[in-house]
Amino acid sequence: MKTKHQQLKTGSSKQRGSVILESLIAMLIFSMGILAIVGLQGASIRNVAGAKYRTDASLLANQVIGQMWTTDKATASLQNDYNSPNGLMYLAWASNVQQGLPGVMGATLPTISIDGNNQATITIQWQSPGENAPHNYVAIARING
Repeated sequence: MKTKHQQLKTGSSKQRGSVILESLIAMLIFSMGILAIVGLQGASIRNVAGAKYRTDASLLANQVIGQMWTTDKATASLQNDYNSPNGLMYLAWASNVQQGLPGVMGATLPTISIDGNNQATITIQWQSPGENAPHNYVAIARING
């Protein structure tokens, strides 16, 4: 027959290491939670940057529309000054777009086309860092003369 001391000793030996195992499992769960939070912050930063670029594209398009409204509104004058790729006002504005948005070069240069009814179509493309596909913003405005 076992003494009370021997019974306690054999009962505690069955649970030996359970505290360490529980601690390791708790650390694993905690670590997974921290990694999830870091991933969410990364996605949040990408979304905020994307929203900023869309807002900047909208502001740049509205800037050139405002310039068109305040200049000579004759169709020939608008086309000479703003049609891409050779209009003088277009060149200055396109330079601002290149400085304000990432990945604006070559095939993604902004375009402005003005038809015979003074309807201007402004297309801005940019490509965010780390993304494969470019983004578009298109604004259409009628410049009444």
